[in-house]
Amino acid sequence: MRVIHDAGATSDTPTIAVLLASEHLIIREGLRKLLEGEPGVVVVGDVSDPHEALTVTRAVKPHVVIVSFSGRPLIRTLRSLRQLAPAGEYGRAIVLAARIDNKHMAQALQLGAGGILLKDTSARVLVESIRTVAAGERVSPSKNGSADGNGGLLHPARERDGVAQAPQFGLTSRELDIVAAVRRGESNRAIARRLALSEDTVKHHLTNVFDKTGVASRLELALFAMQHGLGENTGAVQPLINQR
Repeated sequence: MRVIHDAGATSDTPTIAVLLASEHLIIREGLRKLLEGEPGVVVVGDVSDPHEALTVTRAVKPHVVIVSFSGRPLIRTLRSLRQLAPAGEYGRAIVLAARIDNKHMAQALQLGAGGILLKDTSARVLVESIRTVAAGERVSPSKNGSADGNGGLLHPARERDGVAQAPQFGLTSRELDIVAAVRRGESNRAIARRLALSEDTVKHHLTNVFDKTGVASRLELALFAMQHGLGENTGAVQPLINQR
C-alpha cells in the first residue's frame, strides 16, 4: 500500500484525486506513470487488496477509484465503496478489466460503478473517463475499447415537470423485458427459458435493441439501460408462449 497525497486538501481546486486498486504491481505502476503527467489529475495512492482500498478511501477520500480486481474481490470492493459514500460524493469507481462476465457486470452496475472499461482502452479514453466519472456521469466502452460516440458520456433520463422520465427509444414491451434481463446479467439461454422463446429469437430482439439504442455490446446496453431507466419496472416476467 502506498499513499502519496491527502486529497482532502484539493476541495478548493479542480484537481481530481485518483486511487489505484489492483492486485498486480505492474498495473498500478503503469497507471501511475500514465497519469503522472496529466494536468488536473493526481494519484493519491495505490493499494493491492479490497481491505486496503476501503481503508485508504476512507482516509484520503479520492474522487475516483480505479478498481482492477476481478470476481468476488471486485464486488466486495464496490460494495464497500458504495456503503462508505452512498451519495457518491467521493470514491466513484471505474472498473478496469480484461473481461467481465454478465453476472459481475450486472452486480458492478447495481453497486454504482461509474464506468467499466476494458484493459485495451486507450490512455486518452481512460483519462477522459476519469474526468467524466469525477463529474458524476457514467462511461462505457465500445467494441474497439474506446469510449462510445459521445466520448463515453451517457446522458441521464429526461425530466418532465420535475420528474425523471425514462425514454423508451421505440423499444417494444418484449424488447424491454430482454433489456431488464440483460441488466440482471442473464445469458441468452436464461432469457430464452424465462420468456419461452428460442435463443435465435432472443438474439434477434437484442439486435433490434442494439440498433434502436445505438449500443454495441451487452455491457454498453446494461450501462445505457441503467442511465436511462430502461427495464426498471420489469420484474419477474411471465412467459408469453405465443409472443415471438
